[in-house]
Amino acid sequence: MDDLTLDQWRAAFASDIVGSSPELISALELVRQVAGTECSVLITGETGTGKELFAHAVHRSSERRKGPFIAVNCAAIPDSLLETELFGHLRGAFTGAAGARAGKFAAAQGGTLFLDEIGDLPLAAQAKLLRVLEQRTVCPVGSDLEVPIDVRVVAATHRDLEDMVARGLFRADLYFRLAVVPLELPPLRDRGADVDELALAAISRANQRMGRRVEGLDRGAVEALHTYRWPGNARELVHVIERAVVLVGTGRLTALHLRLGPGRQTPPVGLPVMGRPFATGTTPLNTLGGPGLGPHPGPGGGGGGGGLAPEAPMAQGSSPGLDLRAAIESLEKRMIDEALQRAGGNRTEAAALLGLNRTTLVEKLRKYAA
Repeated sequence: MDDLTLDQWRAAFASDIVGSSPELISALELVRQVAGTECSVLITGETGTGKELFAHAVHRSSERRKGPFIAVNCAAIPDSLLETELFGHLRGAFTGAAGARAGKFAAAQGGTLFLDEIGDLPLAAQAKLLRVLEQRTVCPVGSDLEVPIDVRVVAATHRDLEDMVARGLFRADLYFRLAVVPLELPPLRDRGADVDELALAAISRANQRMGRRVEGLDRGAVEALHTYRWPGNARELVHVIERAVVLVGTGRLTALHLRLGPGRQTPPVGLPVMGRPFATGTTPLNTLGGPGLGPHPGPGGGGGGGGLAPEAPMAQGSSPGLDLRAAIESLEKRMIDEALQRAGGNRTEAAALLGLNRTTLVEKLRKYAA
């Protein structure tokens, strides 16, 4: 890859990584330099900074690109299953092992194994992983036979592993084995030059995938994007843009569509839940249904700028708290219906558009169907 310029290399192997800030370019240049080696790479950075995208770039630009890329989320696997998940097991190795199973190391043979959230690996599993990396063999659970492996390991974490080593929570020898090439990804708040580019790329992808015709961002939306601190980084920005695109459909996105209030510290990743108070700084109810979100008609048939139906007379004996919960529930149902319609009934896609996980969306659908 040394004969390619960074732009040529990026077009060939990392075109899905968006941005041109000096911080991002520096990270890409490091990947370009080390991808052709067999060195282990440890990618660190906050949640949502694109660690898996960079791991893919390492794989695609390496000599192993024709081999498999296997990703494992270490935080998502129960401790009791980690060993068999990574190294495999023989039939009868434990209760319920009705058949033999190859582990992730075997699946990644000749390619790259991406160990995401490596900082969540328990100490016992760390010791076994270190042995595998040092000896380049795996021993499936229930077997005495060492099986040779040919795998490059790329690991990632949002945790401070050096601090964990100092506190005895992560093995120093494993840390040094994984961090032959350390790659730290900058948070989006330090990549201000990339915000516009990321937003426009997200609009383009959302338009193509969802059949929308959003043309871009107005000045207020651009200012809102640059004012917000993005605790969820690029992933959060993409979710915010996708939700706005699916609910607006056409025209330019405004700050109201993005729902990023000034001084806001928590992203609006979910709909308001009945009975749960809004967090400090969250968008008030009368701004949630801005232009393009299908506001109810205001007095005289005009569009109500707040997006909620005109306030109905309060029933005698009712309390304001109950009316507020009913309003929140009504808004939640309306937005869920809209998202499902836009997603063609696909619950997984609708959940993503709403900033929810699929299980939460299904629970809400059951609640409203009752």
